[in-house]
Amino acid sequence: MLIMKILCVIFLCMVQHYNSFAQYTARESALGIRAGGATGITYKKFFNSNFAFEVIAAKDFPEDNDGIFISGLFEKHAALAGKRFSALIGGGPSYHFERNSFGLAAIIGFDWRILNSPLNLQVDWSPGYYFAGEKGFTTVNAAFSVRYILNRKQVYSDDY
Repeated sequence: MLIMKILCVIFLCMVQHYNSFAQYTARESALGIRAGGATGITYKKFFNSNFAFEVIAAKDFPEDNDGIFISGLFEKHAALAGKRFSALIGGGPSYHFERNSFGLAAIIGFDWRILNSPLNLQVDWSPGYYFAGEKGFTTVNAAFSVRYILNRKQVYSDDY
């Protein structure tokens, strides 16, 4: 447990330290698939170079948490290695349809926009706690996402 606390403090310090570096340009949006503990679709829209909103609609597979859910996550991105690889952390509301439950989901992970490509890759862990309806905590939602950047030519014409 102490190791997890230390890793969280290190990650938060990195996010604060790299706050001034931009990864993405405002107006970027991407749509794709998410596979892992929950499999479905993901859509991400950047407000500016460091903040994004991601919507995940997916199906959980574990027996104790089986069903479809939707989460809306506000994310803070911090550049790590160049402008196109970043760490992310965030959270937001989540609704699980099968359990008729409302709660909060968190997200922590890494995001990578492949240079000269319309692809965006993300690996993350998104636990959730449902407190209204059928209560419970889910930790199995680690996943890998592949997205297509919808407006790449319009937004990044000056980058390449």
